[in-house]
Amino acid sequence: MLTTREISKSNLIIIFQLILLILTSILWAVNGSGTTEEFFIKDLKVILKPNTSNEIISAQLYWRGGALNLTKTNQGIEQFIFSSATLKNRKYADKSWDKILQGTGSRLGSAAEKNFTVISLQCTRQYFDQMWEVFSDYVMNSGFYDERTEIARERTLTRIRRQKDTPDVYVRKLAEEQFYRDHPYELEPLGVQESISKINMKQMESYLKKNLKKSKLLLVVVGNVDKEKLKKKVAKTFGKISKGKYKPVFPAVVVHKSPSLKIVERDLPTNYILGLFSAPSPENPDYYPMTIAIDFLKWRLFEEIRTKRSLSYAPDAFLATNFANYGGVYATSVEPDTTIKIMLEELKKLRREPVIEKDLRDRISMNLTRYYLSNESNSAQGQFLARFELSGLGWQQGEKMVENLRSVTAADVQRVANQYFKNIQFIILGNPKLIDENLITLL
Repeated sequence: MLTTREISKSNLIIIFQLILLILTSILWAVNGSGTTEEFFIKDLKVILKPNTSNEIISAQLYWRGGALNLTKTNQGIEQFIFSSATLKNRKYADKSWDKILQGTGSRLGSAAEKNFTVISLQCTRQYFDQMWEVFSDYVMNSGFYDERTEIARERTLTRIRRQKDTPDVYVRKLAEEQFYRDHPYELEPLGVQESISKINMKQMESYLKKNLKKSKLLLVVVGNVDKEKLKKKVAKTFGKISKGKYKPVFPAVVVHKSPSLKIVERDLPTNYILGLFSAPSPENPDYYPMTIAIDFLKWRLFEEIRTKRSLSYAPDAFLATNFANYGGVYATSVEPDTTIKIMLEELKKLRREPVIEKDLRDRISMNLTRYYLSNESNSAQGQFLARFELSGLGWQQGEKMVENLRSVTAADVQRVANQYFKNIQFIILGNPKLIDENLITLL
C-alpha cells in the first residue's frame, strides 16, 4: 500500500506529465505559426521568430561583451548610459516617457548582466511602428543632461547601497565576489559606488561612440511581424550604425583548486549559506546532464533539510547561465553546521551512486515542464534564442533543448557530479560561533 507521501509524490508526477503534454501542444501551436530564421541587414545580425498566435511583439537589442567590456573604473557604465539617456526625437522628447509607455501599454528598458547588456521593447502590434521609432531613438540618439543623469546616478547608488540591506541579495553578491575573484566577471555590470559616483556624461558619450557598433550587436524579434517591413525599419535605423571590427570573446572557465569558506558576521535571526562551484555553461554538452544533476540535488536537499528535519524553509540548488558558469547550494538555517553537513552528504551521494532510472525520467519530465512554462512569452523566447546565439553555439542549438535533456542518462548524471561537485566556495552570512570552518573539507 502506498503511504500518504508516496501517493502525493505519485500524483505530483502524473500532474506534471499531464501539464507537459498540454504545454507541448500549446507550444507546438505557438511555434507552428512560423519558422525562426536569421538574416543580416547592413551587417547587423537579426533573428526573427514569427508568432501570429498573439498581438505582442518583443524586440531585444543585445550588446555583446558584458563584464568583459568593463574596467574597474567604468564598471556599470552600460547600465548607467541607458538609465540616464533621454530621447532626442522631437516628436517624443518633450513628452513624459511614462505617458508614451502607459498610453500604448508598452515597455522599454535595459538590463546589464555578466554576459551582455540588452535594450528591450515590448508592445502590441498596433503600436509597433510608433514604438520602434522610440526604441531606435533611445539606442541611437541617446542624449544626456545634468538633471536626468543625476537622478539616474542617485537611483543606481541607492540600489547598490540597498544590496547590503537584503541578506539574500547580499549573500549572493558576496558569493559571486568570492567565486569570480581575479576573473573578468568579478566586475559588476550594475557598477559599484566608486565607479558610478565618478562616471560623467562625456565618458558615456565617448563610450557609446566607441562601442556601439553593428559587429557588437544582435537584434532578436519575436511576434507577428512582417519580415520585409522589419527589414526596412532596421535598415533605416540600426542600419546606420557603423559596423566596427568586434570579434566575440568569451571568458575563461573559473577553476578553484580547493574549497573555501568566508564568514561575514551579522546579527540576524538565521544564517544565510551559499556555496558556488564551477559548472558547465550552456555551450558545453555537459550543461544538460548538469541540469538534471542539479534538479536531483534540489529535490534531495528539500527532502533531507526541510521535509525530514525542518532545518530550513527553502533549501535550494541551482545552475546559472553565465558563459563562465557556476552551480550552487543555498539554505538559511539556525543550525548551519548540520545543514552544511547534509548538503555535502547529498553532493557525495550523487557522486557515489547512480540515480534510479524511473526517478531520472520523472526529473527530466519535470524539467521539460519548467522549460515550456518559462518560454510562454514572446520576450522569454527571444531571450532563450539570444543566449544560445551569444554563447557562440548559434540559436539553432537552443531548439534542441528538449532532445538534449531527454537523452541524459544516469551515467551522465553521475559523471558530471564527480567532475563538478567539488571545491565549493562557501559564504555564510550570520553567526561565526555556530560554524566549524573544517566542515568544507568533508567533500
